[in-house]
Amino acid sequence: MNFIKLAAVSVVLSVTTACASFFDEDKVENRQSGLVIPAGFSNPKKSEEYDLPKVKASSDADGEITSPTTVLVIFEGSWIDLEDKHPAKIKVEKPELIEDFPTFIDQGIQSYAKQNNLTLTKNSTGYRVEHILQEDDGYWFFEDLVDVESSIYNLVVNMKPHGSSGEIYIDMLDYNKLSDELAPNHVASYRKEALAVQSLNDLMLELDYIYRVKLLKERASLDITLKLVKNVSGNYVISTQQDMKYVWSQIESIIEDLGFEVEDSDEDLHIFDVIYRKSDDSLWERLFHSDYSGKLNIEPGDYEVVLSSSTTGIHISFRSKKGSFLDKSSMEELFELMMKIVKEDEAEL
Repeated sequence: MNFIKLAAVSVVLSVTTACASFFDEDKVENRQSGLVIPAGFSNPKKSEEYDLPKVKASSDADGEITSPTTVLVIFEGSWIDLEDKHPAKIKVEKPELIEDFPTFIDQGIQSYAKQNNLTLTKNSTGYRVEHILQEDDGYWFFEDLVDVESSIYNLVVNMKPHGSSGEIYIDMLDYNKLSDELAPNHVASYRKEALAVQSLNDLMLELDYIYRVKLLKERASLDITLKLVKNVSGNYVISTQQDMKYVWSQIESIIEDLGFEVEDSDEDLHIFDVIYRKSDDSLWERLFHSDYSGKLNIEPGDYEVVLSSSTTGIHISFRSKKGSFLDKSSMEELFELMMKIVKEDEAEL
């Protein structure tokens, strides 16, 4: 019985394989015959919605090229007129602490020229500026400054008659590439505009720096009200506009920095009993005392530092135990050292 089943299975497998071979050969024959395309169907119909027009690539070197560099609003009171199409122009207005604005701007231009090694020539509208840009070229000890680019431009300062506002702009006159290797590889018109904007921004940075320095000095002078004056008896004292309580809280550390050792104090009478010793310039002295300690040209000994109220402020006086006030030269020296200490400690006296 098993032999009959095995023979039947073998026959079925043989027939199936033969059929598969027959159909595979038929497919191969059909593929080899090729696809027959009916006449008129050589270019099948398709949508033209997304077809792009064929254009010829070209480079327009003569077209207008604008610089991506932007004029920056850096200096206080400056602003940009968006309707003005000049690429390197800024409007300026006088900041609060500046009295003579045109003179301030002129000083800023002079400082900017000095910082950047520019050649200035005064003209009717401002300055004609010649600028050679340099870069380091080489390695280590063989580095050398190389001229990379040169430019000439008019720096125009157009102030209103009242002198409180105006405009500053740069008109580029000439540009030359001096080093093909180091200079930016840009079209000349592009580079000229970029340099004009960069130069204007650098000038505004210099003006802003000068103004910030002035602002810091002004604020320092407003906070520090110390003055060397004479009291009603004709003795030299140091005057401050701060209140008594605040001065008392600050003065002890200051007189110690001057080299006075506080022996005793009376807050009700506002008196410090102190001893003055000369600096011996020892290592111990340098480590544990201020740079101004013991620098006064006065006799070592016992003194009093007295705070008193007056119609012009709080007076700080230095006198001997016998009541003799320090003379003018000693007080001038003491006042100068005290001002340095107050500024370093940022004490508002």
